[in-house]
Amino acid sequence: MVRVPGQPLTHFGRTSRRRFLRAGALAFAGLSLGEVLASAVPAHTRGPGGRAKSCILMLLNGGQAQLDTFDMKPSAPDSIRGPYQPISTAVPGTWICEKLPQLSRLTDRMAIVRSMHHHLLAHNTGAAYALSGHSPGSDQDIAPKPSNHPTYGSVVSKVLPSPASMPSFVLTPTYLFDMGFPTPSAGGGWLGKACDPFPLVRNRMMARSPAWEGKLPVPEDLQLPEGMIPARLETRRSLLQSLESGFDETHRLASLQTLDIHQQKALDLILSAQTRAAFDLSLEPPEVHDRYGRCEMGQVLLLARRMIEAGVRFVTANAVSNPSNTALSPFQIWDTHFDHFRLYNDNLLPEFDRSLSALILDLEERRLLDETLIVVMGEFGRTPRINSAKDGGRDHWSRAYSIQLIGGGIRGGVVHGATDQHAADVTDSPVLPDDIAATIYECLGIPHNLTLEDQKGRPHRISEGEPVWQLFS
Repeated sequence: MVRVPGQPLTHFGRTSRRRFLRAGALAFAGLSLGEVLASAVPAHTRGPGGRAKSCILMLLNGGQAQLDTFDMKPSAPDSIRGPYQPISTAVPGTWICEKLPQLSRLTDRMAIVRSMHHHLLAHNTGAAYALSGHSPGSDQDIAPKPSNHPTYGSVVSKVLPSPASMPSFVLTPTYLFDMGFPTPSAGGGWLGKACDPFPLVRNRMMARSPAWEGKLPVPEDLQLPEGMIPARLETRRSLLQSLESGFDETHRLASLQTLDIHQQKALDLILSAQTRAAFDLSLEPPEVHDRYGRCEMGQVLLLARRMIEAGVRFVTANAVSNPSNTALSPFQIWDTHFDHFRLYNDNLLPEFDRSLSALILDLEERRLLDETLIVVMGEFGRTPRINSAKDGGRDHWSRAYSIQLIGGGIRGGVVHGATDQHAADVTDSPVLPDDIAATIYECLGIPHNLTLEDQKGRPHRISEGEPVWQLFS
């Protein structure tokens, strides 16, 4: 069910797992992927003023330090401000870190929100809040549950599914974990597993090895079983269609008709040359790989651009890094309790600066930036005070942090909100993750107060926040 203010309720059929498996008696290769896709999606519903057709969420898992990037405090004591100096940018009066020279030239395309805040301090709960715009409540709620609010890509895939043979929602390079649990609200949640992302896992494209090949293998879900060739699969599809042709379509269950649609989409994903090409980074020229940076972070964003160009609606791109000289996990690399400035100097800030600036300019040159929203954020920020850990570090801090939004109808050259002299607390125009969720949906033309049903028929609003209208162009 979809509820749009001022319009009647619209119901959409659901196919039960048992019925799906019964239909599997006539199944063929690709049915497991069809099962993932076998949830009917509502019609295209757009809110007022939405310009973006797609979105890339660049997630800085672990939390980027606001003081060392986009909210510098050069007058603060050394124990707070750190070693970096601010530099001027393309927007007069806006200053960012000297370690971000390429992004400094692109601030006229960017909205910087310096007044983000919330109450959570654990990675899983903070990430769940960042990924969905709905607070899980407390830091004790760390394990995912079916009742979790769905992430943005899951909602978008439900309301604005991708056309043709591309998945609607892609996640790369992996799901995130903390304390042995995957991050809640990274998938379909109460919308169901059919709205989970299509995952493109970490592979040799992103490997630390010097034998980097610059190529992403076709995902397993898009590979045919051993001994199966496209022509044989097409023959099986034709056989299935001929077996069904004698049935009176007027007496067939609507749910099975819906199932046929999703089986067809599964086959299209497997057989489509366009789909397989979209996942193949070896098709990019060497100079494009160089432009993004031959590092995990750069190649993830290059893949995200290829996904958007091929018609994917939403990509969650985890901004991983894999330096050889740290004990930090590549998937929580921004969690710099130690080695903070060494990692920022040698890896994190150069890779971030290069890859994000390349993505912005690449989309702009391809005339896709105006219709592609880029959201750059972590689950929180880092402490103002530098700790005494090895080489110094910053710990978790959610009372004030910064995010960036680019393209997709966002007004460039904007700095929204402010913090105190130590970037410790918000002093002007506070923004919650709830409000960013509402902003993302409105950018995509989805009313932020839209209501969707969960799998038990209960209605939920997709957002409880208010859009930050000042960010819209």
